[in-house]
Formats: sequence, C-alpha cells, structure tokens
Amino acid sequence: MKKGLFLFMLLASLNGVAQSQYSWNEKVQKTYESISSLRIPEARKVIDKELNNHTNNLFYLLLESGADLYQSFFNENIAEYNNFYPRLEKRIDLIKAGPKNTPYYLYSLGLLHFHKAILAIKFDKNIEAVLDFRKAYMLFKENKDLYPKFSPNNLYFGLLTTVIGAVPTNYQWMLNIFGFKGSISKGNEMVLGYINSKDEYSKMAMNEALLIYPYLVMNFEGNTKKAFDFIEHTGYDFKKNHVHAYMATNLYLNHQQPLKALDIATNIEQGDAYLAIPFWHYELGYVKFYEMKLDHAEKEFTQFVNSFKGNFYVKDAYEKLSLIAYLKNDIKKANEYRAEVLKQGNLISEADKLAYQNAKSNGWPNLLLLKSRIFSDGGFQVQALKILADKTTLDFTTEDDKAEFSYRLARIYDLLGDKEQAIKFYKSTIEKGKNSKQYFAARSALQIGFIYEDMKDYTTAIVFYKNCMEMKNTAFKNSLDQKAKSGILRCHK
Repeated sequence: MKKGLFLFMLLASLNGVAQSQYSWNEKVQKTYESISSLRIPEARKVIDKELNNHTNNLFYLLLESGADLYQSFFNENIAEYNNFYPRLEKRIDLIKAGPKNTPYYLYSLGLLHFHKAILAIKFDKNIEAVLDFRKAYMLFKENKDLYPKFSPNNLYFGLLTTVIGAVPTNYQWMLNIFGFKGSISKGNEMVLGYINSKDEYSKMAMNEALLIYPYLVMNFEGNTKKAFDFIEHTGYDFKKNHVHAYMATNLYLNHQQPLKALDIATNIEQGDAYLAIPFWHYELGYVKFYEMKLDHAEKEFTQFVNSFKGNFYVKDAYEKLSLIAYLKNDIKKANEYRAEVLKQGNLISEADKLAYQNAKSNGWPNLLLLKSRIFSDGGFQVQALKILADKTTLDFTTEDDKAEFSYRLARIYDLLGDKEQAIKFYKSTIEKGKNSKQYFAARSALQIGFIYEDMKDYTTAIVFYKNCMEMKNTAFKNSLDQKAKSGILRCHK
C-alpha cells in the first residue's frame, strides 16, 4: 500500500511538471504588447487572472517579470522594488522545474537574469548586476549554440555582445575573468537581424528590439543619422506605445531637436490603462527649458521632483530648477534649489554627477555662456551664436569659462556644419581645458574624433579618441570613454 501511495505521488508530481509548457498564443501576444507599450495596469489584469487560475503556461511568468521591470525602471519606487525583486528568484525556480528540451528554457532563464541585472543597476546594486549579467550572457550564448535558428535569443545576446564590446580597455581584465566576448558590430547585426526576421518568433520580443536598436546605433556606432532614419522610417506608433515614445523623445532631446520631442510627448494616448510615469514631466521640462520658457519649465521640473519616488535624474532636475531661478535673478530661490541638488537623488547617472559637482563648486555659471548653452543644446544655433558673436576669451575671467567659451563656439559651428571652424575651437578648448575637471576638453577631443572619422581619416580620429580617454577625472568620464572606445573600434575595422 505504501509503495502504491508513493508511486501515485511520484506520478502526480511528474504530471504536474509535464503540464508546464511554453505556449505563445494570441492572448500572450496581446498581453506582451500591452506591457511593452506601458499598458501595465491593463496587462496585470490578464496576468493575475491566469496566475490565480494556476495556468500551466510559463510565458505568464515572463510577462509578469516584464511588467515588474518596466514599472520599477520608470517609477523607481523602492517599495515596489522590494516586492518585485524577490519574485524573480521564485520565477527562476519555476522555470527550472519546467520543460528543458526547448529553446524557450535557456532563453527564459537568461531573460529573468537580465531583468534582475537591470533592476540591480537601477537600485545601485552593482555586484549583483554584474553576476546576473554574466548568467544572462552565458545562458543566451549556450542557447544560441543549441538553437541557432531561435531568433529572439539574438536580440538579448546581441545587446550584451554590443555592450561588452564597448567596455573601456582598463576593464578588459574583468571581461576575461567573466568569460565575456564582445563586438559592437556583431552585436548590432544580431539585433537588426532579429528586427528583420519574418519567422514564427518574430513578434515575441519585437517591441524591445525596436526600443533597443536606435540606442545601440546612436551610442555605440556613433551614427546619429542612421538612428534617426531608422526611427523615422520604421513605422513606430508613438501615440499608443509609450515605451517607444519615451525612447524617441529622449533621443530627440539629446540631439538638439526639442520640437520633435514635444510633438511626440504631447500626443501620446492618455488613460488609466497606461502606467503613469513622472518622467514625462522631466522630458517636457527640458523642452521648455531649451525654448527659454522658464515658467513652463519650472512647472514641469517641479512636478517631476514632487511625484517621482526614485533617484535617477533628481539632482539634474533640481539643478535645472536652480538655473531657472538664477536666470530669473532669484538668487535666494536658486540657492534653495541648489541645496536640494546636494541632498536629493543619487550619483549613478552622469547628469546627476555633473549636477552635484556644479552644486559643490558654490559658483554660478557665466550668464552669457549659460544662455548660449541652453539655446545650442535645444537646437537653436543661430540664437546661441548671436549671444557670443562679439565676445573673445578676454571677456571671461576664469580658466573654466575661457575653455567653455571656446567649447560653446565649437559646438555651435559643429552643429551648423562648419567643421573647419569647429575643429579650430575644439582644439582651442583642449589646450585651455586639458587640466580642468570640466568635460569641455575631453568632449572636444571626442567630437574632433567624430569629425575625422566621418571624413574617413581614421588615423587622426584615433589620435583624438585616445586623447579623450587620456583625460582623467572629468565629468561624464565613463560615457566619454565608452564613446571614444567605440570610435577606436570602428576606425580599426
């Protein structure tokens, strides 16, 4: 009798495992599209119903993980993170108990570890992030070897291959220890290959692919035109997909096109089905700041810092509020906001590091240089140039201001297409600012590298990329080094 009972329990256990399956059906596809468009509340209703009914479809574990990731990434709520993060380990255990003779098995484990790594970075847990990135990389790599025709794997393995390929040289020893092997060109080719795939798996991760690829082209290939051509000719639905809308808004803002950013941000579909994210106020604050509509900008940045529960870009937002008050000649208010720069947020993003560094300096920027910078960053180069047109370095007293004056002129001429004048002023900036902790000299070397690379003078481009990387302790150091290394790799190729 005991043997019979044991056999019954064993068979029941095995039957429970066998029932677990991967079924990418129409309902799963629609739920995926909801999540990857930020219709998180809508998607959670479906997911909760399926999981509460003890679904045997393991894809709902991945969908729930994706919903947790997007919600944590954008809202950065520590209470949500403390709830979401432990659930990832439980999902990993459930996937491990499921069917293994399928490309979905290693892919699912890789995706869950990738989600863990992204959340760990967002909440400043760097050691955990590295370990989970390594697990994800190895799982995707093994899956690619076993199932080379399983195209969704190429998206994430390609992404990790690109990122690893751009790691600065002084960290290569770490990559060797972890068994990483990267290549920007190969990684980007894998991601684009998935986007162009027409197989049965082509819709499984398409929205993530369309989110990731423009960033890869922009940041690792250094090809702004290619990235924007892709965005403008791919047929994105920015109105209904808030993730894609955020990506495009962000890239347009960072490349002197605030009016295009404004058009996207103000025309997204609204409603309770979508996750409400404070970052729209941050983005709109920048648009108005670049237009010098200071009251509107102040309102948007204030709404962001008051509603956002996280830390990313909080210092940067408070710095913009302090600069708005400074431009309006309200020094008392400017100092109050500057105090918040020192107290609030964290120092993970390069923008926040720079805001903190500026606040600690106790000085205020030169008004002419500040106004010129705002107009130039916003794409209004003619207005920016008018402000500086009749000035020389003799009009500025500090070495940092002299270097910034040259840098502002260089950037304006560069963005206007006058490369000869741009190189002239970039070189002047390098000479004036090479010993400064400001980013002007290092960024100038990087920009000259871009110009010579575009001219196909790769030898000269490499010289300036290396010059950029040789400058120590500057603001945006990690970002500048990554871009310079990517440039060197492209030139060698």
